[in-house]
Parts: sequence; C-alpha cells; structure tokens
Amino acid sequence: MKNRIFIILLIPLSLIGIIILYNFRIEIDARSLDAISEKPFSHDKFNQVLGSHVNNGRIDYAKLKDNPNIFDSYLDELAIVDPTMMSFNEQLTFWINAYNALIIKGVIDHYPTESVLKIKLFRGFFSRLKFHVAKNTYTLNQIEHDILRAEFVDPRIHFALVCASLSCPTIENTVFQPDIIEEQLDEVTEKFINNPKKVRIDRKNRTVYLSKIFKWYKEDFTEGYDGVPDFLADYLPPEDAEFIVEKNIKFHYLNYDWSLNDKK
Repeated sequence: MKNRIFIILLIPLSLIGIIILYNFRIEIDARSLDAISEKPFSHDKFNQVLGSHVNNGRIDYAKLKDNPNIFDSYLDELAIVDPTMMSFNEQLTFWINAYNALIIKGVIDHYPTESVLKIKLFRGFFSRLKFHVAKNTYTLNQIEHDILRAEFVDPRIHFALVCASLSCPTIENTVFQPDIIEEQLDEVTEKFINNPKKVRIDRKNRTVYLSKIFKWYKEDFTEGYDGVPDFLADYLPPEDAEFIVEKNIKFHYLNYDWSLNDKK
C-alpha cells in the first residue's frame, strides 16, 4: 500500500520535473538561436580586398587574381548566408556589396579582358553568368533588377552599383555598412552627379549632358521626385539646381564607356 501511494505521488512530481526541464531547455535553445540570428553578417573580408586592390576608382585585377584567398573566402560566405534574417539596412548593404563583389569575381574569372562586354556577347556578362549567393543562384541582372530595384526602390542604389566600367559609378575602397548606409548612398550619389564626366551643364546652349544611367532607369527617378531634373537638383550646387529645373532645357545622354576600370 505504501509503495502504491509513493508511486502515485511520484508520477505528478515527475511530470512537473519534466515540464520544468523541457521549458528550461527550450529557453536555452531560443537564447542560442537569437544570439546566432542577431550576429550581423560581416563584410570585413571584402573591405580588406577593396582596401588592398582599389586606388582612385581603379581595381588591380591582376593582383587580386594572383592572390584571391581572402576574396574567395568572402564569396564562400556570401553563398551560404540567408539575408532574409537580416534587418532592412543589412539586407540592402548585403545585396549592394554582393553585386559589386560578384562583378569583380566575374572579371577575374575571365581576366585579362578590356571590357565586361567582351566576356559574353550581347551583355551576357550581366544576364547569363550565374553566381552562388544567399543559398541560391543569381545572375547580376537578377540581383540588380529583381532584388535591389524591386525590393528596395531607392534611385541612389544606381550610384552604389559598380559595373567594372569607366562610365559606371566609381568603386570606393571601402564597403557599404548598414549603420551608415543612408550617408553612404548620399555621398556616392553626390559624387557621381558632381562629376563632369557623368553630369555636365552647358548654360550657353541650355543643355545638360547626362550619364545614360538616367535614361536607362528614367522611371526610377520618379520615386519621390518629379523626374530626373528634380532628383539632380537635390545634389547639385544651388545655382545649378535652379538652372536644371527651368523650362526649355535640353538633355543629352553621353556615350557610355564600357572600358574596364582596371588599374593598368
């Protein structure tokens, strides 16, 4: 009888113990998972690569091709990370840095070359070369158009993406970072628009000479703006900003130089 009473009392105590232990285990697991998910993806290796191989907007592709270890390690990390677990700014910087890194990867895989357009015919460099990134396979066009332009909808992104050519935005020797991405996007946009090789104003002939980026992606500059002139005005000196939005201004698009942004 005593044994039966003991067993009866032991059963609920055992169940309580199991419940406590189970809940404690779940809490420990949750804390561990949170710690992993909260750890930001690091672009430090790509930052090292840019710092060692970029000078005045030119990339030393030959040097990087001969010593790719750090760069390859960064690309391996890009391939397996899940950006959907990141914050908005972390995702934005992830895809911008990934695009720029994969452009460089595409060049050094086919180096030496004089232009990305010579790597694949009919701009196949952007539409047919495929890269492993974010647990999937993407072309450069898919990253730019289906992800960056579609999901982030910010015209300043066009001045952060570097297509390895002289008429593209100039590559910086540092990566984009989520905590300062707004300032960085403004900086690269202002730098591009105030470069006379990309935007030039001819007051005498009332003509503005523009990069073809503003023609190709004209619709992107209506997001929060009344078109390209209104967007440009935000980044030009006051006197130029006033001029560019006047009536009867002609816009002429400059020829695009696809020569490689190679150090040599």
